[in-house]
Amino acid sequence: MSFRDSCALITCRFFCRLRSKNKFLCFNISGFHMDSKHEAKSAMELVNIPPIITTYRHALRTFDDKFKNDFATNLNKLKSLVDKLKADHLGFDQSYNDPGTWNRPSKAPCTYVEVFQNNAVNMSIFILKPGFKMPLHDHPHMHGLLKVISGAVRVRSFSEYPLKEAISKVDFKARAKHEAARLAQGIHKRRRLFAEISQDHICKEDSETCILTPTVSNYHEIEALNTPAAFFDILAPPYDTFVEGIGPRRCRYYYVVNEISSNVVELQETNVPECFYCDQAPYLGPTLA
Repeated sequence: MSFRDSCALITCRFFCRLRSKNKFLCFNISGFHMDSKHEAKSAMELVNIPPIITTYRHALRTFDDKFKNDFATNLNKLKSLVDKLKADHLGFDQSYNDPGTWNRPSKAPCTYVEVFQNNAVNMSIFILKPGFKMPLHDHPHMHGLLKVISGAVRVRSFSEYPLKEAISKVDFKARAKHEAARLAQGIHKRRRLFAEISQDHICKEDSETCILTPTVSNYHEIEALNTPAAFFDILAPPYDTFVEGIGPRRCRYYYVVNEISSNVVELQETNVPECFYCDQAPYLGPTLA
């Protein structure tokens, strides 16, 4: 092989290697761009998660016993998420805002929409006709969050009020179990108790979420004002969930039988008022799973 041919061969090998290296570099750069696109897409998807799905996921965490040590922190965060919910986030059917919808002869005064339920959490929407009052009822050893998403309601809440001595959370839990056991056995002696008015105010779409606990604001009544109203509701655990060794968790209804003072009343358990019944409508918001 001549010197000229040798030089040509070396030059050819050099350019082949350079071309191969450039192809590899281009491939890496292309891969880098693809990774960047995927990261940007993932970030965009994270930003675009519907608010109700974020709320749903955090509600499951809040009421999961695995995270009970962080319950107070998680409940505060859940409240802040619910505070931001709007009717559109839940696929709310705006036809319920038309008073004509409620003038149909067969229309129930309250419409119930089940958003999600398992054995730990119930999420739902209640829609009330103008002027209708959801009767005073309790939430046995439950936590709840209520957020108005349409119209306005008056929420009047009560906390059990022991006149002679303070009641600890442990005592309250023991009493709740005793009551549940009594009802599960079919022994239905009407309850009568003293209660303190813990809140009485108008809630609108821009109002903060109302919270109830096993001891605070556990009894309440909700009244729509002069227009239809709707509120989103989270209860944990749900009604009728089974309490081991006790039975199902029941909802009981009350009326004010005596006014003790300006903020303390005596409540009497009663039957479900005949005026209170619901029809059902489908949930139209983002799928929760």
